[in-house]
Amino acid sequence: MSTLPILKKSSFLTLLIKDNFVYANLAYSDLTAERTYILSDSTDLSPLKFRLDDLIFSKNFWYDYFDSLEKVFDWDIVDRTFEGIFKIKEFEREEVGVSGIKVVIDDNQPFFKKIFLSIKEFSNDISLKILDNKQFELLSSGIRDRLYYDDVFWIDLDISHFSVFRSRNGSMQTSIFGKPSSQESSFVGCKIDWGNEIGLIDFMKSSKVPAFLSTDSSSEEIQNKWANLIAHNCEYIQDPVLRDLLRAFTTLQLLSIKKDNRERLGDTVCKNTGIFISGNIPNLLTKRELLLSIIDGLELEGTFDLFVDKENKILTFGKSMISKEQSEDIVVFKSDILPKAYRVLIPEVPNSSKNKIIFSGKASVQGVEGRDIYALGSVLQILKLPDIGEKVVVEGELKNGSIFQHFTSNKVEFLSSKNTILYDYLVIDGRHRPIIYGPTAEGNRIKLKIWGDGDKE
Repeated sequence: MSTLPILKKSSFLTLLIKDNFVYANLAYSDLTAERTYILSDSTDLSPLKFRLDDLIFSKNFWYDYFDSLEKVFDWDIVDRTFEGIFKIKEFEREEVGVSGIKVVIDDNQPFFKKIFLSIKEFSNDISLKILDNKQFELLSSGIRDRLYYDDVFWIDLDISHFSVFRSRNGSMQTSIFGKPSSQESSFVGCKIDWGNEIGLIDFMKSSKVPAFLSTDSSSEEIQNKWANLIAHNCEYIQDPVLRDLLRAFTTLQLLSIKKDNRERLGDTVCKNTGIFISGNIPNLLTKRELLLSIIDGLELEGTFDLFVDKENKILTFGKSMISKEQSEDIVVFKSDILPKAYRVLIPEVPNSSKNKIIFSGKASVQGVEGRDIYALGSVLQILKLPDIGEKVVVEGELKNGSIFQHFTSNKVEFLSSKNTILYDYLVIDGRHRPIIYGPTAEGNRIKLKIWGDGDKE
């Protein structure tokens, strides 16, 4: 009996060119052996930043890139029997050949047209796609339905391009007989696009910035550090001053998007909501700095799942996950695509609950004694969930007057499982609302220290 197409072994390579990086993800699938995985790599193009309008993107460049990628993945990708012509080595087995190659180019990528044409001229075997608002709509709406969310935010954070997309189910429509008939869906996209680096560098001179900083560095030092970051992309930041600048910048950009698009975005009360983060900034900030930027920038409240797509697996293979067995590329599982999530709780906390327990719960598995979890008021607490089994149940309840203002229940319950969603952290934001920064760097430094007390990572 022949093997069903869905069960056949296969591999597929997808490249994402975005924010002067090439992100490569190679997916392998052998469903009969229940063996699936994704190999990931990233290449920084910033050293070529001032040469992208030269002839740098030639056949030799792409040949060199795929040669390097083969070594990194230890996987044969190129068929070298055709001299001077790029051909894909047909898939034979694990580590030998791929079923196809797709290159996705962000429409915000500098010199987009030149890069697009260079790949098109390089090989007819490579499928070319564009990452634009339409693709974000298809991806966020598909993930919303695939993961059974009512509401999905997709936040794409590149330093020169900020985008916030929201896809959600609308109100249930009622027929003339009073019965539910259908559910409308909506999608909105909001963006800040810095047209040139000069304006982006000068942003640090804005009067709004000092109110969000916690560093006492001189304006000259701040401007120099910021200008160097803009001029030279990096894969990580060790300098705490520079990270503080980026945190403040990110918060302000999201606040601006929220303010300018308040009617289009709607309220940001979250319930059965998934928030997906992509872009280069999540790789540069710490967990806490990123959480503060997202929560305070969009003024979030309620409860939601947060996924940080640092390796761009969702951007490259999210469509395959959504399509499941109907995928045109390769069949992948949620566990291969989705990073471990943060479960975020943002209740309304009264002033009287400062330094008191505002959440008490337990993480447990069947047949094993559970572990207690608790969180305090006045802090944003990041709690590492215990790795005590394949299926961990987390149950708890808000305490001491803390409530989910827009919900009918203050109880929390969720399951962490490979078959559904794996959670790495429980985040409980017990800070009193509204969140106020400033008025000085010293004041922010004290507040950020208080907000960070009590972590149990």
